[in-house]
Amino acid sequence: MEKLVEIPLDLAQKCVKCGLCKSVCPTYRQEEGSYARGRLALAEMVVKGDLPLTQEVAKQWDECAMCRRCEWICPNDVQYKEIMAFARHHQKKKLGMGLVKRMALKSLMLLQSPLGRKVVPILGKILRLLPAEGLRIIFPTGARKFMPKASPSAFELRGKVFQADQEKGKLLFFTGCMIDAFYTETGRNVIKLMNRAGYTVIVPEDIRCCGAPHYYSGDMESFTQLKEHNMKEMSKYQYDAVVVACPTCGGALKEDYGIDKDVFDFTQIIQKNPLPFKGNGERVTFHVPCHSYTAMKLKEEVFYDTLKMVKNAEVRKASKDKSCCGFAGIFSITNPALSDKIQKEKMDDLLKTEAQVVLTTCPGCVLQLTDGTRKYGKCQKVMHLADYLAQRLHDGEDRGSLQR
Repeated sequence: MEKLVEIPLDLAQKCVKCGLCKSVCPTYRQEEGSYARGRLALAEMVVKGDLPLTQEVAKQWDECAMCRRCEWICPNDVQYKEIMAFARHHQKKKLGMGLVKRMALKSLMLLQSPLGRKVVPILGKILRLLPAEGLRIIFPTGARKFMPKASPSAFELRGKVFQADQEKGKLLFFTGCMIDAFYTETGRNVIKLMNRAGYTVIVPEDIRCCGAPHYYSGDMESFTQLKEHNMKEMSKYQYDAVVVACPTCGGALKEDYGIDKDVFDFTQIIQKNPLPFKGNGERVTFHVPCHSYTAMKLKEEVFYDTLKMVKNAEVRKASKDKSCCGFAGIFSITNPALSDKIQKEKMDDLLKTEAQVVLTTCPGCVLQLTDGTRKYGKCQKVMHLADYLAQRLHDGEDRGSLQR
Protein backbone atom coordinates (compact mmCIF):
# COMPACT_ATOMS: atom_id res chain seq x y z
CA MET A 1 0.00 0.00 0.00
CA GLU A 2 1.32 3.46 -0.88
CA LYS A 3 2.47 5.77 1.89
CA LEU A 4 0.01 8.60 2.20
CA VAL A 5 1.54 11.19 4.49
CA GLU A 6 4.82 12.29 5.98
CA ILE A 7 4.12 12.10 9.71
CA PRO A 8 7.31 12.31 11.82
CA LEU A 9 7.59 8.54 12.19
CA ASP A 10 10.72 8.74 14.31
CA LEU A 11 8.71 10.52 16.99
CA ALA A 12 6.05 7.81 17.01
CA GLN A 13 8.61 5.05 17.20
CA LYS A 14 9.92 6.42 20.50
CA CYS A 15 6.79 4.93 22.09
CA VAL A 16 7.77 1.68 23.85
CA LYS A 17 4.11 0.61 24.31
CA CYS A 18 4.34 0.68 28.11
CA GLY A 19 0.72 1.82 28.41
CA LEU A 20 1.44 4.34 31.16
CA CYS A 21 -0.49 7.00 29.22
CA LYS A 22 -3.64 4.94 29.72
CA SER A 23 -3.66 5.86 33.40
CA VAL A 24 -3.99 9.59 32.69
CA CYS A 25 -5.96 9.70 29.44
CA PRO A 26 -9.34 11.33 30.22
CA THR A 27 -11.12 9.73 27.25
CA TYR A 28 -9.88 6.20 27.94
CA ARG A 29 -11.12 6.33 31.53
CA GLN A 30 -14.60 7.11 30.26
CA GLU A 31 -14.92 4.83 27.25
CA GLU A 32 -12.06 2.29 27.52
CA GLY A 33 -11.46 2.91 23.85
CA SER A 34 -8.39 4.31 22.21
CA TYR A 35 -5.73 6.30 24.05
CA ALA A 36 -2.33 7.76 23.14
CA ARG A 37 -0.55 4.45 22.50
CA GLY A 38 -3.34 3.18 20.25
CA ARG A 39 -3.66 6.46 18.36
CA LEU A 40 0.08 6.53 17.78
CA ALA A 41 -0.04 2.96 16.50
CA LEU A 42 -2.77 3.91 14.02
CA ALA A 43 -0.70 6.88 12.82
CA GLU A 44 2.34 4.66 12.39
CA MET A 45 0.39 2.10 10.37
CA VAL A 46 -1.07 4.82 8.14
CA VAL A 47 2.40 6.26 7.57
CA LYS A 48 3.85 2.88 6.62
CA GLY A 49 0.97 2.18 4.29
CA ASP A 50 -0.19 -0.81 6.35
CA LEU A 51 -3.58 0.74 7.05
CA PRO A 52 -5.78 2.99 4.92
CA LEU A 53 -6.99 6.21 6.45
CA THR A 54 -10.69 5.60 7.01
CA GLN A 55 -13.43 7.42 8.89
CA GLU A 56 -13.05 4.89 11.71
CA VAL A 57 -9.36 5.72 12.09
CA ALA A 58 -10.20 9.43 11.94
CA LYS A 59 -12.83 8.94 14.66
CA GLN A 60 -10.17 7.55 17.00
CA TRP A 61 -8.01 10.61 16.40
CA ASP A 62 -10.93 13.02 16.77
CA GLU A 63 -11.85 11.58 20.16
CA CYS A 64 -8.54 12.80 21.58
CA ALA A 65 -8.91 15.92 23.75
CA MET A 66 -5.27 16.94 23.06
CA CYS A 67 -4.83 17.64 26.76
CA ARG A 68 -1.34 16.13 26.31
CA ARG A 69 -1.35 14.48 29.72
CA CYS A 70 0.18 11.49 27.96
CA GLU A 71 3.24 13.62 27.17
CA TRP A 72 3.38 14.79 30.78
CA ILE A 73 3.62 11.22 32.11
CA CYS A 74 5.54 9.60 29.23
CA PRO A 75 8.96 8.28 30.38
CA ASN A 76 10.31 8.32 26.81
CA ASP A 77 9.41 11.90 25.84
CA VAL A 78 7.11 10.92 22.95
CA GLN A 79 5.97 14.13 21.21
CA TYR A 80 2.32 13.15 20.96
CA LYS A 81 1.09 16.62 20.04
CA GLU A 82 3.28 16.84 16.95
CA ILE A 83 2.32 13.39 15.72
CA MET A 84 -1.42 13.95 16.15
CA ALA A 85 -1.29 17.41 14.59
CA PHE A 86 0.36 15.96 11.47
CA ALA A 87 -2.07 13.02 11.48
CA ARG A 88 -5.05 15.34 11.62
CA HIS A 89 -3.53 17.49 8.90
CA HIS A 90 -3.45 14.48 6.62
CA GLN A 91 -6.96 13.58 7.74
CA LYS A 92 -8.11 17.06 6.73
CA LYS A 93 -6.52 16.77 3.28
CA LYS A 94 -7.79 13.26 2.53
CA LEU A 95 -11.16 13.06 4.31
CA GLY A 96 -11.99 16.70 4.84
CA MET A 97 -12.97 18.31 8.12
CA GLY A 98 -16.37 18.05 9.80
CA LEU A 99 -18.71 21.00 9.33
CA VAL A 100 -18.86 21.89 13.03
CA LYS A 101 -15.09 21.87 13.46
CA ARG A 102 -14.56 23.77 10.22
CA MET A 103 -17.07 26.44 11.22
CA ALA A 104 -15.60 26.74 14.72
CA LEU A 105 -12.10 27.33 13.35
CA LYS A 106 -13.41 29.83 10.80
CA SER A 107 -15.30 31.68 13.53
CA LEU A 108 -12.07 32.15 15.48
CA MET A 109 -10.53 33.71 12.39
CA LEU A 110 -13.56 35.97 11.94
CA LEU A 111 -13.79 36.87 15.63
CA GLN A 112 -10.43 38.61 15.64
CA SER A 113 -10.80 40.20 12.20
CA PRO A 114 -11.48 43.94 11.85
CA LEU A 115 -15.14 43.08 11.16
CA GLY A 116 -15.37 40.84 14.21
CA ARG A 117 -13.91 43.52 16.45
CA LYS A 118 -16.71 45.84 15.35
CA VAL A 119 -19.58 43.35 15.52
CA VAL A 120 -18.82 41.59 18.84
CA PRO A 121 -19.15 44.69 21.09
CA ILE A 122 -22.43 45.59 19.39
CA LEU A 123 -23.69 42.05 19.98
CA GLY A 124 -22.57 42.34 23.58
CA LYS A 125 -24.59 45.51 24.09
CA ILE A 126 -27.68 43.81 22.68
CA LEU A 127 -27.22 40.66 24.79
CA ARG A 128 -26.70 42.79 27.89
CA LEU A 129 -30.43 43.51 27.76
CA LEU A 130 -31.14 39.85 28.53
CA PRO A 131 -31.42 39.11 32.27
CA ALA A 132 -29.56 35.80 32.09
CA GLU A 133 -25.89 35.75 33.06
CA GLY A 134 -25.08 33.57 30.05
CA LEU A 135 -26.70 31.69 27.20
CA ARG A 136 -27.66 28.04 26.92
CA ILE A 137 -26.57 26.98 23.43
CA ILE A 138 -27.53 23.73 21.68
CA PHE A 139 -25.04 22.77 18.97
CA PRO A 140 -25.77 20.60 15.89
CA THR A 141 -23.72 17.79 17.46
CA GLY A 142 -26.14 17.62 20.40
CA ALA A 143 -23.76 19.42 22.75
CA ARG A 144 -25.51 21.69 25.24
CA LYS A 145 -23.36 24.33 26.86
CA PHE A 146 -23.82 27.37 29.04
CA MET A 147 -21.84 30.00 27.18
CA PRO A 148 -20.80 33.49 28.30
CA LYS A 149 -22.37 36.43 26.52
CA ALA A 150 -20.25 38.59 24.27
CA SER A 151 -18.90 41.56 26.21
CA PRO A 152 -20.08 45.12 25.40
CA SER A 153 -16.47 46.15 26.02
CA ALA A 154 -14.93 43.48 23.79
CA PHE A 155 -11.50 44.41 22.42
CA GLU A 156 -11.45 47.68 24.39
CA LEU A 157 -7.92 46.99 25.66
CA ARG A 158 -6.44 46.80 22.18
CA GLY A 159 -3.75 49.26 21.19
CA LYS A 160 -3.31 50.69 24.68
CA VAL A 161 -0.44 50.98 27.13
CA PHE A 162 -1.06 50.68 30.87
CA GLN A 163 1.79 52.44 32.65
CA ALA A 164 3.10 51.28 36.03
CA ASP A 165 4.06 53.98 38.56
CA GLN A 166 7.51 52.56 39.29
CA GLU A 167 8.32 50.55 36.22
CA LYS A 168 10.41 47.39 36.52
CA GLY A 169 9.87 46.40 32.91
CA LYS A 170 7.42 46.17 30.02
CA LEU A 171 5.14 43.21 29.33
CA LEU A 172 3.29 42.52 26.09
CA PHE A 173 -0.09 41.06 27.04
CA PHE A 174 -1.24 38.39 24.56
CA THR A 175 -4.88 38.52 25.59
CA GLY A 176 -6.39 35.61 23.64
CA CYS A 177 -9.79 35.21 22.01
CA MET A 178 -11.94 34.47 25.05
CA ILE A 179 -10.58 37.32 27.15
CA ASP A 180 -10.87 39.72 24.22
CA ALA A 181 -14.47 38.84 23.37
CA PHE A 182 -16.11 37.43 26.52
CA TYR A 183 -14.04 37.80 29.68
CA THR A 184 -12.87 41.40 29.26
CA GLU A 185 -12.95 41.99 33.04
CA THR A 186 -10.34 39.25 33.39
CA GLY A 187 -8.12 41.11 30.94
CA ARG A 188 -8.46 44.32 32.93
CA ASN A 189 -7.64 42.46 36.14
CA VAL A 190 -4.49 40.90 34.67
CA ILE A 191 -3.33 44.39 33.76
CA LYS A 192 -4.21 45.68 37.23
CA LEU A 193 -2.13 42.94 38.86
CA MET A 194 0.81 43.44 36.54
CA ASN A 195 0.77 47.19 37.12
CA ARG A 196 0.76 46.65 40.88
CA ALA A 197 3.67 44.24 40.48
CA GLY A 198 5.56 47.07 38.79
CA TYR A 199 5.18 46.26 35.10
CA THR A 200 3.88 48.45 32.31
CA VAL A 201 1.52 46.44 30.10
CA ILE A 202 1.25 46.80 26.32
CA VAL A 203 -1.78 45.35 24.53
CA PRO A 204 -1.15 45.07 20.76
CA GLU A 205 -3.66 46.63 18.41
CA ASP A 206 -4.11 43.79 15.93
CA ILE A 207 -3.29 40.46 17.55
CA ARG A 208 -5.40 37.59 16.20
CA CYS A 209 -6.13 34.09 17.54
CA CYS A 210 -2.91 32.35 18.59
CA GLY A 211 -3.77 29.54 16.15
CA ALA A 212 -3.43 26.70 18.67
CA PRO A 213 -6.95 25.35 17.95
CA HIS A 214 -6.07 25.27 14.25
CA TYR A 215 -2.71 23.57 14.83
CA TYR A 216 -4.21 20.97 17.14
CA SER A 217 -6.94 20.31 14.55
CA GLY A 218 -4.46 19.85 11.71
CA ASP A 219 -5.34 23.09 9.92
CA MET A 220 -1.71 24.01 9.36
CA GLU A 221 -2.49 26.56 6.64
CA SER A 222 -4.61 28.71 8.97
CA PHE A 223 -2.14 28.31 11.81
CA THR A 224 0.73 29.52 9.64
CA GLN A 225 -1.32 32.49 8.50
CA LEU A 226 -2.18 33.47 12.08
CA LYS A 227 1.34 32.94 13.35
CA GLU A 228 2.89 35.12 10.64
CA HIS A 229 0.34 37.87 11.26
CA ASN A 230 0.87 37.83 15.04
CA MET A 231 4.65 37.74 14.80
CA LYS A 232 4.57 40.79 12.55
CA GLU A 233 2.22 42.62 14.91
CA MET A 234 4.28 41.79 18.00
CA SER A 235 7.45 43.03 16.31
CA LYS A 236 6.01 46.56 16.29
CA TYR A 237 6.39 46.91 20.06
CA GLN A 238 9.27 47.15 22.50
CA TYR A 239 8.85 44.86 25.51
CA ASP A 240 10.83 42.65 27.86
CA ALA A 241 8.57 39.59 27.97
CA VAL A 242 5.13 38.30 27.04
CA VAL A 243 2.46 37.66 29.67
CA VAL A 244 -0.61 35.44 29.19
CA ALA A 245 -3.72 34.47 31.14
CA CYS A 246 -4.49 31.48 28.91
CA PRO A 247 -2.09 28.49 28.97
CA THR A 248 -3.08 27.35 25.49
CA CYS A 249 -1.99 30.70 24.07
CA GLY A 250 1.14 30.60 26.19
CA GLY A 251 1.99 27.11 25.01
CA ALA A 252 1.58 28.09 21.37
CA LEU A 253 3.86 31.09 21.80
CA LYS A 254 6.53 29.05 23.58
CA GLU A 255 6.41 25.90 21.44
CA ASP A 256 5.16 26.86 18.00
CA TYR A 257 6.10 30.52 17.52
CA GLY A 258 9.69 30.16 18.64
CA ILE A 259 9.67 33.77 19.82
CA ASP A 260 12.92 35.03 21.33
CA LYS A 261 11.19 36.73 24.23
CA ASP A 262 10.24 34.94 27.44
CA VAL A 263 6.59 33.94 27.85
CA PHE A 264 5.14 33.99 31.37
CA ASP A 265 1.85 33.09 32.96
CA PHE A 266 0.70 36.10 34.99
CA THR A 267 1.05 34.08 38.20
CA GLN A 268 4.78 33.70 37.57
CA ILE A 269 5.10 37.49 37.62
CA ILE A 270 3.19 37.70 40.91
CA GLN A 271 5.25 34.90 42.43
CA LYS A 272 8.43 36.93 41.80
CA ASN A 273 6.74 40.17 42.89
CA PRO A 274 4.49 39.29 45.89
CA LEU A 275 1.41 41.44 46.37
CA PRO A 276 -0.82 42.00 49.42
CA PHE A 277 -4.05 40.01 49.13
CA LYS A 278 -6.73 39.60 51.77
CA GLY A 279 -9.61 37.11 51.58
CA ASN A 280 -12.93 37.00 53.41
CA GLY A 281 -12.58 33.66 55.13
CA GLU A 282 -13.67 31.77 52.01
CA ARG A 283 -12.72 28.22 51.12
CA VAL A 284 -11.13 27.96 47.66
CA THR A 285 -9.86 25.14 45.47
CA PHE A 286 -7.84 25.21 42.27
CA HIS A 287 -8.21 23.39 38.96
CA VAL A 288 -4.83 23.12 37.22
CA PRO A 289 -5.38 23.54 33.44
CA CYS A 290 -3.82 20.73 31.40
CA HIS A 291 -1.94 23.05 29.05
CA SER A 292 -0.35 24.94 31.95
CA TYR A 293 1.82 21.94 32.76
CA THR A 294 1.86 20.12 29.41
CA ALA A 295 2.32 23.05 27.01
CA MET A 296 3.76 25.82 29.21
CA LYS A 297 5.67 23.32 31.40
CA LEU A 298 4.69 25.11 34.62
CA LYS A 299 4.89 23.50 38.04
CA GLU A 300 1.59 23.47 39.91
CA GLU A 301 3.38 25.09 42.86
CA VAL A 302 3.34 28.44 41.08
CA PHE A 303 -0.45 28.54 41.45
CA TYR A 304 -0.59 27.29 45.02
CA ASP A 305 2.26 29.58 46.08
CA THR A 306 0.30 32.50 44.64
CA LEU A 307 -2.81 31.44 46.55
CA LYS A 308 -0.79 31.29 49.77
CA MET A 309 -0.34 35.06 49.43
CA VAL A 310 -4.07 35.52 50.09
CA LYS A 311 -4.47 36.00 53.82
CA ASN A 312 -7.67 34.82 55.47
CA ALA A 313 -8.56 32.32 52.72
CA GLU A 314 -8.49 28.55 53.12
CA VAL A 315 -7.07 26.58 50.17
CA ARG A 316 -8.43 23.05 49.78
CA LYS A 317 -6.59 20.99 47.21
CA ALA A 318 -8.74 18.62 45.15
CA SER A 319 -7.51 15.03 44.86
CA LYS A 320 -7.68 15.28 41.04
CA ASP A 321 -6.72 18.92 40.68
CA LYS A 322 -4.67 18.20 37.52
CA SER A 323 -7.30 16.08 35.76
CA CYS A 324 -8.86 17.35 32.52
CA CYS A 325 -12.12 19.29 32.79
CA GLY A 326 -13.35 18.01 29.42
CA PHE A 327 -13.42 21.32 27.56
CA ALA A 328 -10.47 21.08 25.18
CA GLY A 329 -12.02 23.72 22.93
CA ILE A 330 -13.79 22.21 19.95
CA PHE A 331 -13.54 18.72 21.51
CA SER A 332 -16.40 19.48 23.92
CA ILE A 333 -18.64 20.38 20.98
CA THR A 334 -17.72 17.51 18.64
CA ASN A 335 -17.60 14.86 21.40
CA PRO A 336 -20.37 15.96 23.79
CA ALA A 337 -20.94 12.59 25.48
CA LEU A 338 -17.26 12.10 26.25
CA SER A 339 -16.84 15.71 27.34
CA ASP A 340 -19.82 15.52 29.69
CA LYS A 341 -18.48 12.39 31.41
CA ILE A 342 -15.08 13.99 31.96
CA GLN A 343 -16.77 17.16 33.16
CA LYS A 344 -18.94 15.24 35.64
CA GLU A 345 -15.91 13.46 37.10
CA LYS A 346 -14.17 16.81 37.55
CA MET A 347 -17.20 18.47 39.17
CA ASP A 348 -17.66 15.57 41.61
CA ASP A 349 -14.03 15.88 42.68
CA LEU A 350 -14.29 19.64 43.17
CA LEU A 351 -17.45 19.25 45.23
CA LYS A 352 -15.65 16.92 47.66
CA THR A 353 -13.38 19.80 48.68
CA GLU A 354 -16.41 21.71 50.02
CA ALA A 355 -14.79 24.84 48.61
CA GLN A 356 -17.01 27.79 47.92
CA VAL A 357 -14.89 29.11 45.06
CA VAL A 358 -13.27 27.14 42.23
CA LEU A 359 -10.29 28.93 40.67
CA THR A 360 -8.33 28.29 37.49
CA THR A 361 -6.09 30.18 35.05
CA CYS A 362 -7.67 29.16 31.74
CA PRO A 363 -10.67 31.01 30.26
CA GLY A 364 -11.81 27.79 28.54
CA CYS A 365 -11.74 25.94 31.83
CA VAL A 366 -13.73 28.79 33.43
CA LEU A 367 -16.37 28.26 30.75
CA GLN A 368 -16.44 24.47 31.19
CA LEU A 369 -16.49 24.51 34.98
CA THR A 370 -19.20 27.18 35.06
CA ASP A 371 -21.20 25.04 32.67
CA GLY A 372 -20.62 22.11 35.03
CA THR A 373 -22.05 23.97 38.02
CA ARG A 374 -25.17 24.68 35.95
CA LYS A 375 -25.59 21.11 34.72
CA TYR A 376 -25.09 19.39 38.03
CA GLY A 377 -26.67 21.91 40.36
CA LYS A 378 -23.51 22.73 42.28
CA CYS A 379 -23.37 26.02 44.15
CA GLN A 380 -19.64 26.63 43.79
CA LYS A 381 -18.57 29.90 42.18
CA VAL A 382 -16.06 29.58 39.33
CA MET A 383 -13.54 32.36 38.77
CA HIS A 384 -10.39 33.04 36.81
CA LEU A 385 -7.57 33.42 39.32
CA ALA A 386 -6.80 36.90 37.99
CA ASP A 387 -10.33 38.06 38.87
CA TYR A 388 -10.14 36.53 42.33
CA LEU A 389 -6.77 38.10 43.12
CA ALA A 390 -7.63 41.53 41.73
CA GLN A 391 -10.74 41.67 43.93
CA ARG A 392 -8.63 40.86 46.98
CA LEU A 393 -5.80 43.33 46.57
CA HIS A 394 -5.43 44.59 50.12
CA ASP A 395 -5.76 48.34 49.53
CA GLY A 396 -7.99 47.97 46.47
CA GLU A 397 -6.07 50.54 44.46
CA ASP A 398 -5.36 50.35 40.75
CA ARG A 399 -2.12 52.29 40.33
CA GLY A 400 -1.85 51.87 36.58
CA SER A 401 -2.76 54.69 34.23
CA LEU A 402 -4.08 54.41 30.70
CA GLN A 403 -2.18 55.89 27.81
CA ARG A 404 -2.81 55.73 24.08
